[in-house]
Amino acid sequence: MQIIPSPNLIPYIKHYLFLDLIDIHNGLFRIFADGNTGIVFSLGSGALYRDGMKLPKVFCYGQITDYRELEIIGSLKLIIAVFRPFGMSRILNTSAGELKNKIVDLESVLGNSVKNLHDILCDEASNLKVSENLNDFFSQLLKDFETRLYPMVMAATNWIMASNGLFKAEELIDFAGYNQRTIERAFHNLVGIAPKKLGSIIRLHHFLGEIKGTGSKYNFTSNVFDTGYFDQAHLIREFRKIIGLTPTTYHVKSTHLAVNVIVLPDENVQSEITLTI
Repeated sequence: MQIIPSPNLIPYIKHYLFLDLIDIHNGLFRIFADGNTGIVFSLGSGALYRDGMKLPKVFCYGQITDYRELEIIGSLKLIIAVFRPFGMSRILNTSAGELKNKIVDLESVLGNSVKNLHDILCDEASNLKVSENLNDFFSQLLKDFETRLYPMVMAATNWIMASNGLFKAEELIDFAGYNQRTIERAFHNLVGIAPKKLGSIIRLHHFLGEIKGTGSKYNFTSNVFDTGYFDQAHLIREFRKIIGLTPTTYHVKSTHLAVNVIVLPDENVQSEITLTI
């Protein structure tokens, strides 16, 4: 389930995502890059683990450039505030580059207000009420945030998304009106990754959107070229780099909790881990 944030937050937050993680097979699931960042609230008696380490009840994650394996023990409800590529740096007033491929305890960043919010969310039965509390919390974090390059990064990011990740460096320079070095430094600070990397992630998700709802025997060939890949080998390389799977394994054999959150059967988890060692 997704709920759109209040109008003042829409420029920065895409939606609030609600996931009930109950009886996950083996307790293992995978998340992979989608160009966005997020703040995760874990509610319930269970817990999330990564590499055997228990994750905080509330944490933020920066840009992911590939994929991560997580384990759930017990039952959990996850509430994820999914930020636009440039949104978290605005709300938290921090450098997105410092959060790249990291998970950070949000309480260490914002203090006791995070624990207080988590306690409130635990007592709310309605997702709509939860979203209202999140709106209040994030609205209070919106501060005067002055950077002359922020409007350029917002516009350039939206332009990259509108082009489905297909663009040349010269085209981005012409659109943004700044040189390549200035653009890349601004993206590092406000988005967390370079425009080229963001484009590759958006292109892959455009491909995923094109094949959504198709059957197990669907032929991907036309979509490969339509979404800007040179050939099937090019697509498979990008798939393995970002998702850690082949297109067929993702499309046919995995269970999708969200586009970039998937549960895998035993044999697929083991085989894919072997391939990435």
